[in-house]
Amino acid sequence: MIYSYGISMEGTYHVKNDIVCQDSHSIIKISDNIAVAAVADGLGSADYSDVASRLAADITTEYCKENLNQQGTVDEILATIKTSYSNALQAIEEKAKSENHDLEHYDTTLSLALLIDNTLYYGHSGDSGIVALTVDGTYEKVTEQQRDDDNRVFPLFFEDRWEFGLFEHKVCSVFLATDGMLEPLFPFLIKNEPVSIHVSLARYFMDNRSLNIDKDGEDSVKTRIEEFIKNIPDEQVNDDKTVVVLINTSIEPAIQPEVYYKEPDWVALKRKHDEEWKRLAYPHLFKNEKPEPETEQEPQQIENETDNIGDWQ
Repeated sequence: MIYSYGISMEGTYHVKNDIVCQDSHSIIKISDNIAVAAVADGLGSADYSDVASRLAADITTEYCKENLNQQGTVDEILATIKTSYSNALQAIEEKAKSENHDLEHYDTTLSLALLIDNTLYYGHSGDSGIVALTVDGTYEKVTEQQRDDDNRVFPLFFEDRWEFGLFEHKVCSVFLATDGMLEPLFPFLIKNEPVSIHVSLARYFMDNRSLNIDKDGEDSVKTRIEEFIKNIPDEQVNDDKTVVVLINTSIEPAIQPEVYYKEPDWVALKRKHDEEWKRLAYPHLFKNEKPEPETEQEPQQIENETDNIGDWQ
């Protein structure tokens, strides 16, 4: 049985500056074991991006619902998702034309997940993204953020940037989010660590052993997650916040070794990062250092297990 929850919340920056929420999401359960969901993030620089994000999320999920061939091949299913993207872009173009506005005022990202039992198909455009909890119990990034060298987002009308695929692993749960909620799962301090995702945070959002969505109900879980998101400090995220999760509760993920779930030692990681930065910025301060003798290294472990989730509690 697939359960779900979805939240789009106006960011504090938008509230303070009287800007509408430019995020949108849509979830459609096609059957007990099939669901499609999309998240879209209207770009802040575009005047009507909230309209575009709403059209993108609604049109793609509705098209997939109406046209999915459950017995189709991988190529046929991906073709359905791609056509849904084309239809969404066409609708946005027609909306801009009917309102006599330039298309650039309707910039939006769009990420879509189609979950059939434990198989994940996806579409992706922009800097929102998708994360999966595999049946092996690991949290895996499905998509990469699409930005240029100046950190500018490639929005939906960059058709040559669209990505469609079948995720290589079987999954229990899928997380979709706009960039404000996606990036905290991948803090820069652990980018090059053996475990590069903030597992305890991902687990809080995605693992039914934490959510109990089949017992507590979708509305209860949504309320609990919504309250958590409301309490995220401004210095962490002040942008609009969208999270969507699909969970197949009939498939329980395997348990990883205990070290996989431990909270990172953020203090030690920050110290390590600062030291590396100093060596790059001021190499002359370290030119007389003698290299340390080579020793056999023990496997790195993540220490300081806590019951909280980083700075977000």
